[in-house]
Amino acid sequence: MNSLIRKICFLFLSLVFSGASIYAMKTVPSTTVDISTLNGYLSRTINIAFTFDAPKEGAWGHTLAASDFKLIKAAGFTAVRLPIQWVARMDTVAPYTIDPQFLARIDWAISEALKNHLAIVLDNHLDAQLMKEPAVFHERFLSLWKQLSTHYSHKPQQVMFEVMAEPHEQLDAIWNDYFKEALAIIRESNPTRPVIVGPPFYNLVYKLNDLHLPQDDYLILTVHYYDPIQFTMQGEDWFPMGKPREWIGTQWLGTEQEKRVISHAMDAVSDWAKKQGRPVFLGEFGAGDHADTVSKARYFSCIREQAELHGFSWGIFNFAVKFSLYDQKEKTWHQGLLTALIPTGKR
Repeated sequence: MNSLIRKICFLFLSLVFSGASIYAMKTVPSTTVDISTLNGYLSRTINIAFTFDAPKEGAWGHTLAASDFKLIKAAGFTAVRLPIQWVARMDTVAPYTIDPQFLARIDWAISEALKNHLAIVLDNHLDAQLMKEPAVFHERFLSLWKQLSTHYSHKPQQVMFEVMAEPHEQLDAIWNDYFKEALAIIRESNPTRPVIVGPPFYNLVYKLNDLHLPQDDYLILTVHYYDPIQFTMQGEDWFPMGKPREWIGTQWLGTEQEKRVISHAMDAVSDWAKKQGRPVFLGEFGAGDHADTVSKARYFSCIREQAELHGFSWGIFNFAVKFSLYDQKEKTWHQGLLTALIPTGKR
């Protein structure tokens, strides 16, 4: 009898551990994935802004919920990009420790993304002090990446780092050096972590030749695209150029000339990336809520088609609040815009 019981127990434990191993293989990759495959995980990305980029979550109109990840996955997206204002959650003196409660909140967001089979980009967003006085805040910048790279070294490659979104002002001239220093810190504990980097002056296409990247097999190039600004930024009072209020009513008609401007920009990115051997993530494009929906659908469709034609992954800006694809009040997607990005057959 004792022998029979031992055999039954052994069989039960074998099945349990076998099942656990199968589950682990389904959820955690057992091998390192190359950078082109990793960029493919970002093929249909949505930005979740006005959330953690706010100085306090909820202050700008959105608090992240587990249901958001389910909605995003069901809509057909493959990844989320989280713009995060890390400096608002760090001590103001060395060693510039990140608030542990906030870090736990980001841990939760990562867990929810992975649970829903979504890749996730942790984007260092909005550091006005670094832009104006990079030398003064250099140590804090490097401390951030030391802490994040250590904390997330055990995470799968679906968790990606974006060292600094849209460098500009005084950081432009030294961006290459600052990026290389941060990358060296990341690589100490994350040798195969996908790291996303773009050119200076707000990651704009025409500044690509000012970007000089080190030899590294796990870098993804990013650019942001909002041309023509008279259409995308109409009515956005915060926008620092021109007179956005006077642009209200501007349409995007999808003429051959309008399409040609976009295709030429994407050609330029593609040419640069091929010479450098880098995959491309079109990390932000979108249009504000003052633009009419029909024009936005045309514009989104054109950019999405051009990105896919050139083999780029892409990230629409934005989920909710402003530049929104999802109506929080009505709890529904703007279907015309969603279809322009993800045709029904691809969901």
